[in-house]
Amino acid sequence: MTRRVAVGAGVMWLLVMARFAGAQAPPPASPSVGAAVAVAPGGAAAVAEVIGGFIEALNAADVQRLSPFFADDATMFFPLAPFYLRLENKEQIVKVFTAFFAGVRKGKPGPTYMSLAAQDLRIQMFGNVAIATFHFKGPDNVARRTVVLAHEGGRWLIVHLHASGLNVREE
Repeated sequence: MTRRVAVGAGVMWLLVMARFAGAQAPPPASPSVGAAVAVAPGGAAAVAEVIGGFIEALNAADVQRLSPFFADDATMFFPLAPFYLRLENKEQIVKVFTAFFAGVRKGKPGPTYMSLAAQDLRIQMFGNVAIATFHFKGPDNVARRTVVLAHEGGRWLIVHLHASGLNVREE
């Protein structure tokens, strides 16, 4: 189990650092205790605000509100079939959410179509990059989310979203 966690953290670090390849030499893998790291304006509070707005757009099933949260070159793993492969850019992400939201809205009064609320939100700051993790809990499943954001052009944008779910039984 420990090895999987370490490998997963290493892959996530590579993803974050690949976003800024060529901009500067990568920082050491583990900063020394007490090392200062310059954090983009607004820090964790600004990232939490972005995550909140993103979830509001999801609950409204509104692709026009959702789209601006993503960078043009964002990637995503969508949690539902048939979109099990990585989505490669904002255009693909918007197309998938457009189809998904059409199904969500069908036969339901709105504009609030879902009632998702992030639980156990954790934000980790790495300068101009942030990783937000949280989950949504249903009666028989847990939907887990990892959102990687980058501070670009004066705002925080989602550069990668990994969404997965687990079926669980409360006993």
